[in-house]
Amino acid sequence: MFQFFFALMLKPVVTFYERFLRRRIPSILMAYLTAVVPLTAILFFFFNQARILFRDLPSVSQRVSEVTNRWMFLLDQKFNLDPETSSDWVSENMMGVVDIPLELARESFESGTVVLANAVLIVLITYFMLLYRTSFKNYLLSQASPKNRKSLEKLFLKLQSLTKRYMIGQGIIILILGILIGSGLWLIGVPYAYFWGFLAGFLEIIPYLGTSVGGILPFVYMLMVSDSLWQPWAVIGLYILVQQIEGNLISPNVMGPSIKINPLFIILGLFLGGIMWGIAGMILALPVLAISKEVFRTFEVTEPFSYILEDGLSKKSDIFLEHYDHVKHRIMYLFFDERDD
Repeated sequence: MFQFFFALMLKPVVTFYERFLRRRIPSILMAYLTAVVPLTAILFFFFNQARILFRDLPSVSQRVSEVTNRWMFLLDQKFNLDPETSSDWVSENMMGVVDIPLELARESFESGTVVLANAVLIVLITYFMLLYRTSFKNYLLSQASPKNRKSLEKLFLKLQSLTKRYMIGQGIIILILGILIGSGLWLIGVPYAYFWGFLAGFLEIIPYLGTSVGGILPFVYMLMVSDSLWQPWAVIGLYILVQQIEGNLISPNVMGPSIKINPLFIILGLFLGGIMWGIAGMILALPVLAISKEVFRTFEVTEPFSYILEDGLSKKSDIFLEHYDHVKHRIMYLFFDERDD
């Protein structure tokens, strides 16, 4: 699935280079180069900032210990607790929280190693999909009757356009969120503000979950390093404000209605994608659902289901009985010989 989506993403770039190079193989290689250079720059930025951030983790651990001990001392005085018992409880339980970011970092690097190990296979499969794409397309067209081939060709063009719009839209949203959140965090006084900002922008690719993680990470970090309480809560307020702007203003205008999916199916897609393909599956959940919606809308029997996937379902509840109450739109007709009375 990831290779298919990656091929769809690179196809417009390959087509662009084919206009000048006139050959498919050099065009595919140039498309890879076009995709790899900015991706490498982005990865370098994050790894460099993460290296600086993790370098300060020992001082962060010390800070957590100081703050926790101070609060436990106040609780000991207020509730007449045994200081030694409280200290032991902190050592056994609370300080284990500090190890969580280190463990997550270690697992992330291990996952990154697995991704890099599979990168060569992904590149090879995508290369051959792009190289043989005309043959694959003609084969699929040959499986349809001549009267339906134009509709199938329109579907191919629509999927290509949808994928292109999704990738460009996500790039624009990441840039806007990175600048907005980074600038806001800089005004609040958060260290490495634009690292956190663009990290939140990239995590936004994973709906709901990525957005939450993108806000929680700098909040927890500021709880550990800040001498005041207003900064961590200001971080939460900033993320809430930016997410309202992104959800109601930026995404609807950048992405368009075709990408909007019912939240229920987004959550189900994240769950199933995470089970089947891990982080990559969660990243691909939204574009796969958007592509599926367009595919379902192309065929009469599955057209009603495409509206089930669409956002704003509660406002379209009457559409099924008004427009699709016919045997040709019933999926069960594929399995049972139904007849209208």
